[in-house]
Amino acid sequence: MASGVSVADLCITTYQQLKLGKKFKYVIFTLNDTLSQIVVDKTSDASSYDAFVEDLPKDQCRWAVYDFDFRKGREEE
Repeated sequence: MASGVSVADLCITTYQQLKLGKKFKYVIFTLNDTLSQIVVDKTSDASSYDAFVEDLPKDQCRWAVYDFDFRKGREEE
């Protein structure tokens, strides 16, 4: 069953730039004014997780992708 909400082409392109190109640290998505399409709301290359959280609105819904860096196990010294 389709919801009637589409995804803007820029969302796909921007996500690929984050995922493959590491151009952004995070991308925030929202609905357009007519609630008919998911669009890019904000991109950032800020490495601070706190900056990411601050960019999320307190009283509105958003979708977001954050490129979290982690290391498995202990690093060799």
